[in-house]
Amino acid sequence: MRSAWWPLALLLSSAQAVSADRCTREAFAAHAADTPTLAPLVISLRAAGTAPETRVLPGGQGDDGLSGDEGFRTASITKTYVAATVLRLSEAGDLDLDAPLSDWLRDDWRTLLADDGYDVARITVRHLLSHTAGFADHAQTPEFLDDIRTHRGAGWSRERVVGRLVAWTDPVAAPGERYAYSDTGYVLLGALIEQVTGRPLAEAVRTQLDFEGLGLTRTWWEGEESPAGRARVRQVYEGIDTHDWDPSMDRFGGGGLVASARDMAVFFAALFEGRVFERAETLALMRSAQGLPTDSPYRLGLLDYRDNGVPAEGHSGFWGTLALHAPASGRTIAGGVVDRTDMPRLRTLVHALARCDSPAGAGAD
Repeated sequence: MRSAWWPLALLLSSAQAVSADRCTREAFAAHAADTPTLAPLVISLRAAGTAPETRVLPGGQGDDGLSGDEGFRTASITKTYVAATVLRLSEAGDLDLDAPLSDWLRDDWRTLLADDGYDVARITVRHLLSHTAGFADHAQTPEFLDDIRTHRGAGWSRERVVGRLVAWTDPVAAPGERYAYSDTGYVLLGALIEQVTGRPLAEAVRTQLDFEGLGLTRTWWEGEESPAGRARVRQVYEGIDTHDWDPSMDRFGGGGLVASARDMAVFFAALFEGRVFERAETLALMRSAQGLPTDSPYRLGLLDYRDNGVPAEGHSGFWGTLALHAPASGRTIAGGVVDRTDMPRLRTLVHALARCDSPAGAGAD
């Protein structure tokens, strides 16, 4: 019976591949036919079981001489790596996802947060991972944005992050009550990782996630690890070249990683293909909505996306980066824009590519 069906399976697989290739060409053609972006964008596509294909798509002034191997400041995409590290430590029995802040937070921070109204005896590691701790976000305040514009990102530390959270904001909800995105919560997770491992955050994440084994040759923690001659994109925000802005503004767990589009695609593919964790149950937990507010788009370090009926999971970053995996097609797509203004175009293209070879996307010829 198997031999009778085998040729048909090959034909179906071939037809699906042809359809996906056509869909991919159409997605890139639609991007090229649209109004030119302000600046180039770089995109890396990894179909299931294949090596990533990286393209530099020129903007109105050309491709800026980009090769596609340059690193982007990934900003909040770092949260997926941090969450995966926490979950690796959890599956190894080194930390408890339901441990409250009061059990492990340093004394001065515990007092500071409690005095500001945070229930540190009820807020857990799981709450921080899912942005349901009730934390406000220092990084979304006008004061923070004014500060980084004025001082070009310099002068930040974990201590300053916690202090400014308390000075500028108040709790937004009770623990577990609702989703409220917070960079500050992930800064605390970065501190937890260091406490549990006894290593600097950059080293702990690299070791726990086995960057070397995954082949992440163009991923590093800015300000903590040497770029070793690897180039970084000159990312533009509000018309300003931010290349020389100090990384301390976003280095402690809410952001901090620099990675090429290819490396982002490789990591997210490894994550969703089950090559990061020891047990399948850990990935299932990371992706699960169980126990979370019903309207939350966030899981444990992952955003849940849906576009034209096609589910996808991944994360985006403030400076204009996006990494996404589509379970139905097995495709992983990651990329970044040189000018943050072009981020909507990157989203459109990434979602179009994710739909290819999925039941609600490309159809059979």
